[in-house]
Amino acid sequence: MPAQIIDFLEEKSGIIKKKDLKKSTNLKQVFQSINQHLYGKLKYTDTDTRARSKQIINLIFCKLVDEIIKKPEDELEFYIRNGESDKQFYDRIKAFFNENVRRKYEEFMSENEQITLTKELVYLVVKELQNISLLQSSKDILSDAFEIFVSKILKDEGGQFFTPPNIIQFMVSYLDPKIDSKILDPACGHGGFLLEAKDYIWSKTDSEEKRIAFISNLYGIDKDLFLAKISKLYLEILSGGKSNLFCEDSLDPKSYRLQAKNIIQNDMFDFILTNPPFGVKIPIDDKKILKDYQLAHAWKNTTNKWEMQDKIMKQQAPQVLFIERCVQLLKDGGKLGIVLPEGIFGNPTDRYIWEYITSNGKILGIISLHQNTFQPYTCNKTSILFFKKLKILPSDYKINFAIVENVGHDKDGKVLYKMKKDGSKKLDTTGNPIVNDDLIDLHSRLKETEEFNYLKEQKIFNINYSQIKNQVFIPNYYTGVEKTLKKLASNKDFTLLTVKDLVKKKTIYINKSGYLPRGDEIGSHVYGLGNIPFIRTSELNNWEINLDSYKKTSEEVYDHYKLKQKIEAGDILLVKDGGPNLIGKTAYITNLDTKIIIQSHIFQIKTLENDEFIDSYLLLYLLNLDIVQRQIQAITFVQGTIATIGNRIMEVVLPIPSDMNKRVEISRQIKEIIEDKKKIRTQIKDLSLKYSLT
Repeated sequence: MPAQIIDFLEEKSGIIKKKDLKKSTNLKQVFQSINQHLYGKLKYTDTDTRARSKQIINLIFCKLVDEIIKKPEDELEFYIRNGESDKQFYDRIKAFFNENVRRKYEEFMSENEQITLTKELVYLVVKELQNISLLQSSKDILSDAFEIFVSKILKDEGGQFFTPPNIIQFMVSYLDPKIDSKILDPACGHGGFLLEAKDYIWSKTDSEEKRIAFISNLYGIDKDLFLAKISKLYLEILSGGKSNLFCEDSLDPKSYRLQAKNIIQNDMFDFILTNPPFGVKIPIDDKKILKDYQLAHAWKNTTNKWEMQDKIMKQQAPQVLFIERCVQLLKDGGKLGIVLPEGIFGNPTDRYIWEYITSNGKILGIISLHQNTFQPYTCNKTSILFFKKLKILPSDYKINFAIVENVGHDKDGKVLYKMKKDGSKKLDTTGNPIVNDDLIDLHSRLKETEEFNYLKEQKIFNINYSQIKNQVFIPNYYTGVEKTLKKLASNKDFTLLTVKDLVKKKTIYINKSGYLPRGDEIGSHVYGLGNIPFIRTSELNNWEINLDSYKKTSEEVYDHYKLKQKIEAGDILLVKDGGPNLIGKTAYITNLDTKIIIQSHIFQIKTLENDEFIDSYLLLYLLNLDIVQRQIQAITFVQGTIATIGNRIMEVVLPIPSDMNKRVEISRQIKEIIEDKKKIRTQIKDLSLKYSLT
């Protein structure tokens, strides 16, 4: 026997029957253990991780089918038997795959499909799984398996991330499909939404005939052949029925093969549930596809209404096209639940998308998800859009809004529980710890929620479409901005002016770009060439600039930017892009700070000569008020991994004291603070020079 093959003689098991299988409390952990063992064996030799992952999924199907097949005495096949050699074991597992998976489900498998992992690796997988019941251990076995074995591949190849089960369960429960509903996921991945829809409908009927018949109402499309086949196979193994899943590019219906083209039709579906791939790295730039989408055309804002132009964009993000594709596929009255990056819900440049959406139906709900939702696989901040397609549009209607702050796990994927004040876990009536997940029963709570009330603290509320401001559909915008402003509106001690108002009145001037185009900073190739600080967002704190930035450059580079940026004493710097905890931080430029270059992620604000008694000191004070910082946070949206406030800075309202004498007094006090800070910095510098060893 070759040295690398395990001697199985000490690892044989007695007969294992279905009744002997035990539920795993953490199936993902079991899969993780397998993956770590496999990685340890293959890290120096494995060059095709996708092929290896497919092999592991095939073995999991063997185990799953083995649990489902009805056999005399219920003896299983997927275990290491007593008295057989390593070759007999290996041949038996391969034969089981051929007979019970490949041939039984031959439409999903090629004729040459085989178990090709080595004896040692097959043994390793079987040993870890043989005593576990997959069916008892997880509602979505493939989701757990794919998360461990496949997720990194799909992320790297196409910006795909598997949707957490609690998100899927909530979305299906919110839309509440019926047994005769036609349900589609046009980016179905492993079929998580379709599987949950199956479980949801099956829980409503005991009729085996109706259950099996319902499976034919499930439709899925995925661009990835492996995912399309596996999801169809998985669904049919678990349900015993025939679903309609196809390997096609959802966004290019003209390219569908004949079967999909005949079955997948526009204006057909009662419900669509999906989490499409999204990201700047995978834009759609095929003109043949783009020309068929309204949202791939340029749009122009004319008198506060966006209008589509004839010009076609050079490229469009896939998630935007998926919105329109879903609307095309829904029948009148059909409902959509779609996960989208949060930026879409509030970016000024994306407001044409909402013109399209609200012209084709009504928004049912917007659910803002915590940034940990898709962690540890991606930190993309997302929200859920629920929508109903309608030919006749209502004049006004209510929209469910919710802010989900707890999703049951932290950024590392560790489960989080509700805690008592003494630090112990809260327990349910059966004595089990309660997961800290706001999505549990959220669909029911949304049905009973109250109207938006600026006098209350609310995480769930209804708001009328007519109350939506500037096409911003971010719940935090209303809880963080609208509440604040309504409280101030009737207070005569303050005059409310937006930043835009001050710009129009020529009270202030904002340099929006720093004259450094986004993504085109001065560059690492000029770092270390001199002593001129290149000020980045992290160098702004407590109203000051850290001039000890290690990103320093030469006088020549400084000369190139100094006239363009024109940094002067009295300027205020404000972080506009970067980490969410940095947005809104400010610094005051003194005469000690003018010889710098600032990053493009920073606003440069100047106060101009005016009769408003608003100088740079008063403006610094206003920008740092809690009430203003909360507005900034509310309109800061995360795009991919970067947070940004962008042009929404113009919408920020400043509560300016109505009394001119009060303005002068505040300005005087802030000036004293700045002068004191400057004095301390000067003293430190003088001491450093005085006692320098050089």
